[in-house]
This record gives sequence, structure tokens and C-alpha cells, in this order.
Amino acid sequence: MKRSCSASFVLVVLLTSFATGQTQKSDTSTAGKQKQAAKLADKLLKFLGISDSPGTLKGPSELRSGQLWVAELGPRSTRAITERAGYRSPIFLATSKDILALKESEIWRFPAGGSPGKKLYAISSITKLVASSADDPDVVLVLQSDGSSGHPRVGLLSISSGKVTPEPYDPTASEDLQMVENLESWDRVYGDKRVYVKRETKQAISGPIEWTDVFQKVNSQEPVDVSHCDGANCGQPSMSADGRLIVFVKAEME
Repeated sequence: MKRSCSASFVLVVLLTSFATGQTQKSDTSTAGKQKQAAKLADKLLKFLGISDSPGTLKGPSELRSGQLWVAELGPRSTRAITERAGYRSPIFLATSKDILALKESEIWRFPAGGSPGKKLYAISSITKLVASSADDPDVVLVLQSDGSSGHPRVGLLSISSGKVTPEPYDPTASEDLQMVENLESWDRVYGDKRVYVKRETKQAISGPIEWTDVFQKVNSQEPVDVSHCDGANCGQPSMSADGRLIVFVKAEME
């Protein structure tokens, strides 16, 4: 009887120890994922327009490419930066008013004043220029295609060298996935200002016309249409570091 009790006691101790070990491993794994998520968020918040409360709505996405335009928020005027279409995903650089944009796989740089642009190099895997770093003027946050997993890759582009450094994240972690979905959208937050794309409509003789415009909302004020595209699809906006300019893409009228 004593032997049976002793054996049972040892078995209980072993099972308890095993269960405790498994719980500790699970806790360690969870803590590791939370630490990685926090690390990713901390890094991304150093880029212009990235919010600490990301949303998951991507908004209208019909626009693929077009001319680059700039809206001046003071006088509320707009002007074209490029004569031709084919550009997409423009962003302002944090330490200047220069604009970086994609044209197919090429990366171009334009002065906001409207001088001719310069092709820097081509990187076929980049699908979107997201934002410029507020800490390092040479670094731009980008998204790259990754056909194997179905999730975009996050990378840090060095403007001077053209090298992209991968920024790993866990696609099974909700915090990481939500942040990456935010990077895919065109909704951006700059302090008390939010810049986003909204669908518009009007009635014409031929019937209703729909298009997308770029809006800015400051605190609780009414949103303001800053692109005034009136029938042409506009989108993919990005604000300058001083909050005075918004660059966007305007499609050609059909």
C-alpha cells in the first residue's frame, strides 16, 4: 500500500512539473510575440504619418497610377508636379520637401517646386513607398511583394544606396498584422491631422459619376477636400513634415 501511494505521489509530481514547464514555455512564447509586436510598433511610429492606433480599412483603391500633384494647404491650391502619368505611391522626405515616388519598378525623386525629377534606381520587389523616417533622412519605410506567404514584406530602404533591409514581423500576431494592414492603407495621421481617400459622386446628364478625392480632417473639424479632382480619381496621399503640403496621384480623365 505504501509503495502504491509513493508511486502515485511521484507520478503526480512529474505531471505537475511537466504541466508547469509547458505553461512556462507558453508564457515565454506569448511574451516573446508581445515583445516583438511592441518592437515593430515602436520602430514604425518613427515614420511620418504612422499612427499608434492603426485602423484596418484600406478605403477606395481603384487608382493605380497617374500624375503627381501637390496641394498647398495654406492658399488651398493644387498644381501638377509631373507632366506625364505612370507614377504612384509618392511620399515627402522628412527633412526636405523633395518627393519620392514609384514608376513601375523605378524610384524617382522630385523637388516639390516642380523641377524635373531624377530616376535613382529600380527595385522590382517594392510595391509601395510608405513613409520617411523622422530620425534618419536616408531611410524610407517600404512594402515588398512576397508571393510565398501572401503577406507583404516590410523593409527599410536606404535612399543613398538603394539597399532594402527586411523588418521582420509575425503574421500570426494580431498586433503585427493590424499594423501591416495599416501600412497597406492610404489613411495617415500627422499629429492632429488625418489624411485619407474618400469616394465622391455627382449627377451628370449621362448619369451618376463617381471618383475619389483626398481629404484632410483636423481634430473635430469638418473634413476638407484638398485635391478637388472633380471626376478624376485621386488618391495615395502623403503630407510634408511641416504640414503645409500634400502630395497625391491624379489619374487621367477617361
